[in-house]
Amino acid sequence: MFIPLSDVSPIGLAVMFAGLCLASLARGYSGFGFSAVLIASWSLVTDPAKAIAVTVLLEIIASVIQAFSVWKQIPWKRVFLLMGGATPGMLLGVLVLTSVPVNTLKLILAVFVLSAAGLLSLGWKLKARANNVGTFGVGVASGIVNGSIGMGGLPVALFLTADGDSPSKIRAAVVAYFFLLDMLGLILFSHIGIISVETVSIATMAFPVLLLGMYLGTRHFLGATPE
Repeated sequence: MFIPLSDVSPIGLAVMFAGLCLASLARGYSGFGFSAVLIASWSLVTDPAKAIAVTVLLEIIASVIQAFSVWKQIPWKRVFLLMGGATPGMLLGVLVLTSVPVNTLKLILAVFVLSAAGLLSLGWKLKARANNVGTFGVGVASGIVNGSIGMGGLPVALFLTADGDSPSKIRAAVVAYFFLLDMLGLILFSHIGIISVETVSIATMAFPVLLLGMYLGTRHFLGATPE
């Protein structure tokens, strides 16, 4: 009988559950952070490719759920510029995912997450508003990162924050962008075989936790001050 995650220890399952809870709260509150938290925590106890596949499936669901509340605030021009760059970037990123050893991939994950978290915590800002070329370039970087380690949202969130957008505009932009990016990811990851019966089963089991975490995170965001 097929049992998802049968190769993971009870302690590993606890780590995965805690990561899922924290990631879902982050997604509901800010619109981003889900992929970074989930993949970083799950990669400690299972194959990063499996974590990436589950994340893509759950991110699509999360974006659909949040779309109704942010639709009027979505900056579509910026989103499409980002996607224009992300599309070729994703192809290169998937090549990295399929050719780099698992341990090297985990090291790349750790370095990337720590670097992005450091820049966000330092409040890094751009000296001037980004133009279309700059936005397209960020999309390329996001696509490469998303295809290789499944965290394409962090470069975009960092960019939008550094560019001076308000929290509500950042939230709307990343929700729309993540949906398009992860639909592309779903196609590419299905093609290389990391979207499987097991990953779909895991995503199905994780859905109730995602829903509850997003609900609680969204309530906290709506009650927060703009600062």
